[in-house]
Amino acid sequence: MEEFIQSVSNREWASLLWLIAIIAVINVKGPIRRSLVGVLRAFFKPVIVMPLLIAAIYAAGEIYLLHKIGWWSIANLKSTVLWIVTFAFVAMFEVVSIKDHKVGLGKIARDILTVTTVFLFITELYSFSLAIEIIAIPLVTFLAAMFEVAKLRPEHAPVSKLLGAVLSLIGLTYFGFSLSLTIEKFDETATWANALEFLIPLLLSVGFLPFLYGWRLFVAYSSTFATISIFGLDQGLAPYARWLALIYIRDDLDLLERWRKAIQSTRPSSKAELKHSLVALQALKSREASPPVVLPRDGWSPYLAMQFMTDMGHDTGYYQHSFDAEWFACSPMREICGGEIWKNNLAYYIEGHEHAATTLKLKLNINDPAHSREAEDTFLIGCIHLLEQSVSIDAVERMKLRIAGLETFSEAIPFGSVALSRDDFKGGIEGGYSRKFEIRRGERQQGLGI
Repeated sequence: MEEFIQSVSNREWASLLWLIAIIAVINVKGPIRRSLVGVLRAFFKPVIVMPLLIAAIYAAGEIYLLHKIGWWSIANLKSTVLWIVTFAFVAMFEVVSIKDHKVGLGKIARDILTVTTVFLFITELYSFSLAIEIIAIPLVTFLAAMFEVAKLRPEHAPVSKLLGAVLSLIGLTYFGFSLSLTIEKFDETATWANALEFLIPLLLSVGFLPFLYGWRLFVAYSSTFATISIFGLDQGLAPYARWLALIYIRDDLDLLERWRKAIQSTRPSSKAELKHSLVALQALKSREASPPVVLPRDGWSPYLAMQFMTDMGHDTGYYQHSFDAEWFACSPMREICGGEIWKNNLAYYIEGHEHAATTLKLKLNINDPAHSREAEDTFLIGCIHLLEQSVSIDAVERMKLRIAGLETFSEAIPFGSVALSRDDFKGGIEGGYSRKFEIRRGERQQGLGI
């Protein structure tokens, strides 16, 4: 225990004293105490506590292995507890909240060892006197909180920059003080014990990655089947759906999410229909990996059309079945200026059939006419870009003046047409309207009427 106490720095003692002071204030203030009790009751639910307990048991297994080889002792207890709270538990929430499953776990793995990790380790080697740390901690916390609040509003940008510079200076001061003492007392600092203090959290983090992998799969499967059991799938088919997922989907969480949406959309009523929906998605993924060539007379490759507007910030997601023979993909509505309540927005749509996209559409909604100029400028740039990507630079040269003038027109192109139109809103927002730039190509021109 003496080793553990000696491993606690002045900065950590100061943090502990402030924590005790805050708890004391909370106990004195009745309303705050009751609110805190409510929060703690909400947190200590089995659905939250059990995964954290299992994670702690897994971490204990890692610690036991390090102890067996002589790399972990009670002197490392402090850094281990901090690692469990600040990395293990936080990573569990982070890995399931990142929408892109392909980068979620990889991002955490890359963040294990960075320049920041080394910077923080050196900074924590030495601390100021207890009195200075007691004064500094609330001051730095207050400045950091102000900095985060200032970042929320563009008009506070000058304050945000100033606070950012001040916090950077404080961080460099901590680092410089610790680094100078490290160099001055190099023989005392360059010890195997300090090396282990640096290595143990890194080794624990790397060893924790398999647990995070399994945890992410468990959460994804649990949420998927909880959802489809309520919306879209007969309870009697749920066990068969789980079996199909485990056998055919395994760890492809992207395919699992797409299958969930397909089930909610098609509502299969038999095992055959359920399996067909998954097989069809697997075939679609294979086609996406090696998109077939689509001749201009038939339209565009949907997977090529999905990339036309990515440089402009329009990610359409997947090309998917809608109903009957119609397929579509669309980007989220991208807000472009506007007032506090109503924002102008712009979205990109792709429509067609299973094998080809036949309609490309860029639609602008002016919900705040007072701020229409910037939105229309963005719309014009998008129209020119889409025309160049989907047809040709010659088509741009031929139509750019009509597009720049926001002129309502329709003009033929090989195997199709280009049209620009405006529709005023009927009722609702006064003076509101929409503009639609539409490129059609191919014999089967089917639309969703967006």
